[in-house]
Amino acid sequence: MPVDYPTVSPLSCGFLSPPAWKFVADAKNEEKLTMPSMAFLIQHPASKSNVVFDLSIRKDLTKYHPELQKHIATRDPISSERDVKSALALGHLDTSEVDYVIMSHVHWDHVGTPSDFPNATFIAGPNTNKLLRNEMGPDLFNPYFEPDLLPADRTIETPPTPNSGSSEVFDAKHGWHWQNVALIPSAIDMFNDGTVYIVNSPGHVPGHLNVLVRIAGDRWVYLAADACHHARILKGEVDFGTWKDKNGRTVTIHHDLDAAYSTLNIMRRLQENGLDGVPVEVILAHDGAWEKENAKFFFPNHL
Repeated sequence: MPVDYPTVSPLSCGFLSPPAWKFVADAKNEEKLTMPSMAFLIQHPASKSNVVFDLSIRKDLTKYHPELQKHIATRDPISSERDVKSALALGHLDTSEVDYVIMSHVHWDHVGTPSDFPNATFIAGPNTNKLLRNEMGPDLFNPYFEPDLLPADRTIETPPTPNSGSSEVFDAKHGWHWQNVALIPSAIDMFNDGTVYIVNSPGHVPGHLNVLVRIAGDRWVYLAADACHHARILKGEVDFGTWKDKNGRTVTIHHDLDAAYSTLNIMRRLQENGLDGVPVEVILAHDGAWEKENAKFFFPNHL
């Protein structure tokens, strides 16, 4: 009996233009990267579930903290005219029909407007709520985090991952637990059928998640969010950008650099070798070239 695989539809959302040196090591001082902040719709036919991965940029920028708006202004040119809600409307899908929202992480250009999704269960990575409450120490303190960003009664925060092997079931309703998936140390089989995995992908910030979806018998796609910000880094052509922080330390866009390299290495190996012999395409949330080359696959179409 043929398998009815999930579909993945990129969503046409906003874009921003940060300094290039924040991301790639060989950037020129005044260079900017104009990059999308892509979100994705995953439709799982067996359960008839609509899953959104990431919420891109908030449509109304004035809804961000006033001081954060000053930071956002340094990312010009920026556009928030198109958001996840408007992107879904292109395919006549209302946000009330979204069953799950998976948050890769809680930086401003990925959180969108969670209140647009009144019926969705939100899924966040380990320690996300502590991060939002600024309880993760001074190096992770961010005055613009919103402690009430996610609805407390509809949010599942995944527990810390095991040191090795599988964890106990932490959500009985869904049967969710951390498990190994080939070379991926910790993933959750979202629908318990081997087609959609929530992937622990540490490095960028605590709780960072990726998603792996089997969209055909001979094809996986790996949605990488901010595990890597530029295709040249993924290809090994350039390293992460670095700079000095206020304490004189050399830092990168990733809080835990060793973990970021480990996650990056897994992504490279998946792209190069596939998963159990099945090809894997790694898609970066901010890859403008990929967005242009694949415009025909955006919702209401799919990859």
